Amino acid sequence: MQRPDRWRHAHVRVAEPTRCASALAGVLVVAAAACGSSATHAPDAGGLDTPPGQWTWVPIEGTTCGNGTVAGIGVNALAGARDLFVYFEGGGACWDLGTCFALKTAINIDVTYDAAHFQADIASFDLQRAGTPFANAVMVVVPYCTGDLHAGTHVSMYDASHVVHHTGGTNTQAFIDALAATWPSLDHVWVAGSSAGGYGGTLNLHRFAAAWPQAEVHLLQDSSPFVPPLANYPTWQSDWSLQFPPGCTDCASSFPAVVDTVATSNPQSRIGLLTYDDDAVVKAFFSYSGSLVPATDALLASQYSHPNTKAFVLAGTSHTMLGQLATLVGPGGVHLSDWVTQWAAGDPAWATVR
Repeated sequence: MQRPDRWRHAHVRVAEPTRCASALAGVLVVAAAACGSSATHAPDAGGLDTPPGQWTWVPIEGTTCGNGTVAGIGVNALAGARDLFVYFEGGGACWDLGTCFALKTAINIDVTYDAAHFQADIASFDLQRAGTPFANAVMVVVPYCTGDLHAGTHVSMYDASHVVHHTGGTNTQAFIDALAATWPSLDHVWVAGSSAGGYGGTLNLHRFAAAWPQAEVHLLQDSSPFVPPLANYPTWQSDWSLQFPPGCTDCASSFPAVVDTVATSNPQSRIGLLTYDDDAVVKAFFSYSGSLVPATDALLASQYSHPNTKAFVLAGTSHTMLGQLATLVGPGGVHLSDWVTQWAAGDPAWATVR
């Protein structure tokens, strides 16, 4: 199966603040050329050594990328921060020798992800804190290098010379532990991700809620609809040891059940989905040969009928929306930037757009 290019890099690009001052001016990452850092900082006993106001690559001890080398996160700290914004990068998935090494349907599986890689990636993102709900937030990017929707807990040996550390779930817990040691008291935690990253944010939301029980914890899934996979779902669970949210007794047989569990276990969390109703990339990876629209509609009617779940849905086959945050307009003339701002700020007017 050929991996669609748009799955590979689900980057978020947004308008400059002068173009979108009253809405959400940005979701991720100032350009590295402006204030980035390729310096490597390791966690110490008190948390993370991350100078405020610049991007810092932080390898986290005990984590692994696909090739077994240390994984990490990018952090843009803020002095006196009370909020945290965490973005999970997308980049496909793989589950056997063919998908991981021949077709390469997941990014960074066989590379050593380091400060140089992060510096290159961070230049593809934009972020503005000023004038947004994230004005007081520490910004964190979780690069994707495990091919398992950021939720695996297993090392798979596909043959004698091809081993993949599908340890995205294990890694995420270590990342959260380091962040919580550094910023133990927060008011808001926003978790977002595009494509595979949106699935990762959802599958790991319970970890954020447990780490900051006193904080509001909210989730934004960009092009990560939990429609039923028509193939490979048992293989994903076996090869990744895919870790589901606690209490999800139906998740092994029903992928949509993940959303139900997350929504009901976190009733105060706002869970927002951005999706095209016939997303071609999701269709390819989930093995749909026909239209995805019936599955999308079923998901909206069920999993997104909870009081705390809403969706922004456009007709079409495109993949990821946050890269067009400032320009996309949904039915009824609702601007995506306004909808995401409502999600972030807890506006009572926040509602499903279809």
